[in-house]
Amino acid sequence: MRTRRFVQLLFLLGPMVLCSCSKKTDEMVFIPAESYACTVKIVVPAEATAGEWIPLKASRTSGPWRQVKRSEVSEGATFYLKSPPGVEDDVQANVHWQTDPPNVARFSLPNAAESALSGVRERQVVFPQPGVYKIWAANAYPTPATSNVETITIRPKK
Repeated sequence: MRTRRFVQLLFLLGPMVLCSCSKKTDEMVFIPAESYACTVKIVVPAEATAGEWIPLKASRTSGPWRQVKRSEVSEGATFYLKSPPGVEDDVQANVHWQTDPPNVARFSLPNAAESALSGVRERQVVFPQPGVYKIWAANAYPTPATSNVETITIRPKK
């Protein structure tokens, strides 16, 4: 009896499983157009005090995007089912922050509860020692990009 039910279930569900695994080559997707560019711009204060949290801001632009059939996309190429936004403000939680010299600062993690309410994920950085540092952001979505590099002077605590 169990074998019979298994065969019936396989007969009914088998085609659905096979269809869901196959590539949809005729669906329309978005790929970077010939004049595509992705840029990230960061904003940080020029000066701050050692040991105090500093707000970080980042925005991202990408495009233009071109819509093509999935079958036209080369193997391994980046594509999206929906066109990524052309302009995005407040992406500071979606980039990887870096400094020069490396590993001299501590970055906050985005607060999921706050961002769920406001839609914005805040990020901050703290430099424990006075000095002059460079800071920038590396982006992965929708394609890799590196931001402008800003210089920040950290003054000693008073």
